[in-house]
Amino acid sequence: MRWPRQGAEGSDHTDSKLITSRDNPVFKLARSLGSRKGREKTGMFLLEGVKLVIEALARPEMVETILVSEAARESLVSDLARYRVPLVRISSGLAQALAETETTQGVWAICRRPEWGGIEEVASLDFVLVMVQIQDPGNLGTMLRTAWAVGVQAVLLTAGSVDAFNPKVIRSAMGATFNLPVYTGVSLSDIESLRGNGFKVLACDPRGEMSLFQSNLQGKLAIVMGNEGQGLSEDWKQAADSLIRIPLQAGVESLNVAVACGIILYEAYRQRNRP
Repeated sequence: MRWPRQGAEGSDHTDSKLITSRDNPVFKLARSLGSRKGREKTGMFLLEGVKLVIEALARPEMVETILVSEAARESLVSDLARYRVPLVRISSGLAQALAETETTQGVWAICRRPEWGGIEEVASLDFVLVMVQIQDPGNLGTMLRTAWAVGVQAVLLTAGSVDAFNPKVIRSAMGATFNLPVYTGVSLSDIESLRGNGFKVLACDPRGEMSLFQSNLQGKLAIVMGNEGQGLSEDWKQAADSLIRIPLQAGVESLNVAVACGIILYEAYRQRNRP
């Protein structure tokens, strides 16, 4: 595995003391980031797993501290210790208490949330995704990952949605968290502002008047996806320029929101990248 290099190779930022107490401030901070309240209070979030920690270290200014289980292999600890980031060892018992996965790799990073500027900056973009009260972390993470893959420039997430820095969202997003701007607390007035800045707003609805494959998804575009159970309210539907539907076989009522989002985004990608 090739590790990105930051700073002087071989410099050791490992805290030689093994943390064994749950009262240790670093461990308590890491544990607190498992809750939305803790993340919002500190402006930080927690990553778990080698791959995600590597992704974060590509932007080392985001990483506050790396935590490694005492059971982790020494070659991994040695590689991580080369970064200009504090690294601490924690006991196997604390590692088990911190783990969100059944087969933890014993590596975590405490990170600062990326700063993307104000939502007014979205006006200068031309391809954004709006998510209205998405509840399931797996769905949100999958949608973020797909949005990043097709070149969506920003995601607008409304109040009442799952936290974009929920550990399950981050695992499902697979790196999108560090690369795709996500604006939270978005409202209908923000969507109206998008229209005022030349965006065409298309909302996904199973009873939409226009088939996805008859829709023009080029130009300045905002795609709106609704809540898993309730879809979009009438206010949100009325805020859209058009309601688009994905053609389905008779008897099929709807698709999972992350699947529907993927289909729409890839049709947009196809149209927007025609030779």
